[in-house]
Amino acid sequence: MRKTEALMTGYQLRRVGWEALVAALGPANATRFVLQYEPGSGDYLKRRDELFGQKTVDQLYREMTKDK
Repeated sequence: MRKTEALMTGYQLRRVGWEALVAALGPANATRFVLQYEPGSGDYLKRRDELFGQKTVDQLYREMTKDK
């Protein structure tokens, strides 16, 4: 059975995570990795509804492939 670990504080999580990235990738690549993530902006759910409404994945797929 797996032992339950205590949750870290936000600071601890960032510190340990950064150290793991540096250990695995080196400082330059760890920095490059982190810089690839940005929070973005806007309301994704609202935009998704504007674009696709209530269509299913199957419906969208058929629309995208019907003229091919």
